Amino acid sequence: MSTLMDEVAAIRLPHWQAVGLVLDQNARDLRARRYGRLQEIVSWFKVIDLFRQAELERMIERKPTPLDKRYHKTWLAALIAEGERLLTELRRSGGIIRNPTGIKLSDLQATLEELYDTQAEWHGNLSPDRRAALFREIFDAPKS
Repeated sequence: MSTLMDEVAAIRLPHWQAVGLVLDQNARDLRARRYGRLQEIVSWFKVIDLFRQAELERMIERKPTPLDKRYHKTWLAALIAEGERLLTELRRSGGIIRNPTGIKLSDLQATLEELYDTQAEWHGNLSPDRRAALFREIFDAPKS
C-alpha cells in the first residue's frame, strides 16, 4: 500500500521511478518469455543507460539526498543481479551468437564489472581514513 510520502517521492524523483518501472517491465517480460536472450541483453543495457542518466542528474550533478542514495543502491543491486543472471545463462548456453547489435559476451562482462565498481565506490564499506590510506599506497598522493 502506497503512502502519501511514497507518492510525493515518486513525483519528485521521476528518474529513479523510471529505472524501477523499466526493471519491473523487464522482469515481467522474462517471466512471460516474451523475447529471446538477445532482447533481454539489449533491455538490460537500455535500463543501465537510464540508470546512469538518473545517477548523473541525482547523484553527481547535485548532492544526493538519502532517498537518492537508497534508490541508487537498490537499482544498482537489481542491475548487478540481472547481469549475473544473464552471464550465467549465456555461459551455460555457450555464449552470445553473432548479432546485428554487435554485443559480445565481453561487453556484458565489462559492464557488469563497471556496475560492481560503481557499487564499491558509492556504497562500499571503506572508512574515509582507510580510503585515504589506500590512495596514498596506490598513488603515493593524498586523495583530492
